[in-house]
Amino acid sequence: MKTFQFKSHNVKKGLIFGFAYLFIVFIIFSIIYGGINGMADAVNNFGSAKGLGFLVAIIVIGPFVMLLQIINPKIEVLIDRQHMIIKQHKKTALDIHLNDIYEMKINHSLVNQLQIFGQQAQLLAKIHPQHDTQVIYKIAAEIAQYEIFLQQKGQKKVFGNPVETISYTRK
Repeated sequence: MKTFQFKSHNVKKGLIFGFAYLFIVFIIFSIIYGGINGMADAVNNFGSAKGLGFLVAIIVIGPFVMLLQIINPKIEVLIDRQHMIIKQHKKTALDIHLNDIYEMKINHSLVNQLQIFGQQAQLLAKIHPQHDTQVIYKIAAEIAQYEIFLQQKGQKKVFGNPVETISYTRK
């Protein structure tokens, strides 16, 4: 049995949290400085733009990054000869039989995301790691080791940069 552990990247949850966080920070600073005009006066009276940028980075963006680390769940993927089990804190484990996996796609819909599909093209699981992007390649290779898949490589452009895509399809 092979085990993979990583922090997952949840785009929807991150965007909702990010906008809510920035809105709350904006409201707090509006109250402290007396509205938008008061905030503009405080920025003008601060002096150095670099110093203000550094201060904003420490006071606003620093806690935001730390909170994002906390809200993104830790995922554990276990793979053996017959099953793939995806465990996440406070959620029931997702057990997928390797025989049910018909197709796997890496970097197709989002960069650094592994999508696992069943026979009728239903999405069985999405794996989107936050930092260790090589883990999706290792997971796909581990699953392909137990079943017979045809591997196809391709490319797509994301913001003008080529990104390698890989598809595994059951023979």
